[in-house]
Amino acid sequence: MGTGKLWLKVPPSMKFVFHGAMPPYLMAKDLILHVIGQIGTDGATYCAMEFAGSAIDGLDIDERMTLCNMAIEAGAKNGIIAADQTTIDYVAARTKKPFKVVASDADAPYAKVFEYDVAKLEPTVAQPHSPDKCASARKLRDVKIDRVYIGSCTGGKTHDFVAAATVLAGRKVKVDTYIVPATTEVDLDLDRRKVDGKTLRAIFQAAGCKIGPASCAACLGGPVDTFGRANEPIAVVSTTNRNFPGRMGHKDAGVYLASPLTAAATALTGKITDSRDRV
Repeated sequence: MGTGKLWLKVPPSMKFVFHGAMPPYLMAKDLILHVIGQIGTDGATYCAMEFAGSAIDGLDIDERMTLCNMAIEAGAKNGIIAADQTTIDYVAARTKKPFKVVASDADAPYAKVFEYDVAKLEPTVAQPHSPDKCASARKLRDVKIDRVYIGSCTGGKTHDFVAAATVLAGRKVKVDTYIVPATTEVDLDLDRRKVDGKTLRAIFQAAGCKIGPASCAACLGGPVDTFGRANEPIAVVSTTNRNFPGRMGHKDAGVYLASPLTAAATALTGKITDSRDRV
């Protein structure tokens, strides 16, 4: 404070390149959980995680936000994706102020570079009690689940609910399933966006889901009356970003992190279910 300056170390960058077109059964949550499962919750400590490749280019802003948001779960300082027309259009629609697009230098050095073929990746689940304790959904298909929670900044955006609705449309859930929009704008989209001619809200209601107001809700536990909070030692499949002991309430509740597609498929069976295997 005496100098009026702040010491800040520029973080080294790690690059994660995803090649190919995203299969319909994968989401950004699967990509980032796969990465965290590979490098660990401290694998990118004090680094910037840069995501690139044709699979990333094909993601909308909602999905890109999920990737970058969960960089912190690998210990990173931040998560970044080079701005393209999708990014420019998104920002331009939300501000009249001028902005400058910056990108990594063509010859920029990276601490490490990881490359993946998305066609070879599987829907991924992080088991209790760490985001890096990952396995494919199919390997965990015998795990019984008591509750499904679809919401939060990494699983409660409009894109997430459209994905979940494609699985739940015309079906009934077998376990308590909570729907929590991340923002009031997303809440409005539950009535504006449709799948097969029906609004997202109508699909979720017909499926037997419990729909709460826009909030973080049980993502970080909260008081005992928090919507969707795990007040007992139950097993929950959740689209939230962390699953440490007590994160969603009861310290003995087991939280399994998954994509909205996997979470919705699980809601239909009561067991961890790959969306490709739903009935």
